[in-house]
Amino acid sequence: MDSVFDDLAEYRQHLGLPPADSETDGSTIAKLEIDGQTFFGVNSSSNPYRRQITLKVNNISRTHAEADAFQQVLDAGIKAAKARLTVDRDLCRACGLQGAVNSMAYQVGIEELEIITPSGSKSMKVTAPKTRRT
Repeated sequence: MDSVFDDLAEYRQHLGLPPADSETDGSTIAKLEIDGQTFFGVNSSSNPYRRQITLKVNNISRTHAEADAFQQVLDAGIKAAKARLTVDRDLCRACGLQGAVNSMAYQVGIEELEIITPSGSKSMKVTAPKTRRT
């Protein structure tokens, strides 16, 4: 059986990046599958396809592979209730616990998101993001 991370490893190779979790690896690859289409995201320091992130997202997550993938979905105008996000490293605190992935999914109209990382997979109901009071 093929690993769910094989596509991400191939994309890394295509970009000339080292294997995930190797000694020289400083990159993250995310794959967002939605409405029969696939979008690969790369963290901005390794991304040859720099995109302007117009999604409302915290400054930490703005440069992450997940934001790159969700931005591509937004730019393509794709709307679907369900999607799958596969990332070749675990979500950082800003993307996971602090809710950036949920927020970006909400902004593109996703209602249910499956998230697959090296630590495992989980499905989540996407909710309206909590906003910080100033």
